[in-house]
Amino acid sequence: MTALRYITIILRPEASVRSQADGQLRRDPQDLREIRFDGERIAKQVAIQYLNRLTDGTVVGVARFRGDCRRLAEIEAECSRIISSAVTGGESWLAFVQYEPTALEASVLELLDGEPVSINWPIEETADGLRVTFVGEESALQGLIEGFSDAIVPVLERTGTYQPETVAGTLTTRQHEILDTAIAAGYYAIPRQTTQRELATELGISRSTVGDHLRRAEAKIIRSVDL
Repeated sequence: MTALRYITIILRPEASVRSQADGQLRRDPQDLREIRFDGERIAKQVAIQYLNRLTDGTVVGVARFRGDCRRLAEIEAECSRIISSAVTGGESWLAFVQYEPTALEASVLELLDGEPVSINWPIEETADGLRVTFVGEESALQGLIEGFSDAIVPVLERTGTYQPETVAGTLTTRQHEILDTAIAAGYYAIPRQTTQRELATELGISRSTVGDHLRRAEAKIIRSVDL
């Protein structure tokens, strides 16, 4: 049986898109998550939830942002490459965009179409570029890396045997043990049926250690929820 493998790479996107009003909608070179228009900070792009190339060559995508959704929507309406766009509201919001890809973007999408690999969505935005995880057989992943044009230099971050990540899989053995004990003892029941001090006595550790492990486990669980 062939093992399923993954690679995680950093891709640096193109910096700017000129609008019909001759302004520059661009990423800050110091932090590529920051979207600026003629020097004014508009929003921060957090992640790309999904991309799909249509038969007419255009691309539809959904991305998550923080910042001024109304202002970004107004600017996108002026960009000649953007065919249509819509945004949701809230502090953390989604933008749906249909646009004409640049030649570089089109070459990347064409490369993906030609290799039997899958993207592990979402694509995370970092200060240095897009953190993308591809999943597939070793030979297909190798072909993908070798197929990038000279204009794109992917930075390999990590690789290995692919295991779908779950929240439980991110917890340490000790966090699992303490969390399981807390749940069984009714720590999360309403009303609460035990205390951290009582859990500490049962586990033979200090109350502060129980609290620390529970907070760390809870933080991982909360961060996994798309708020």
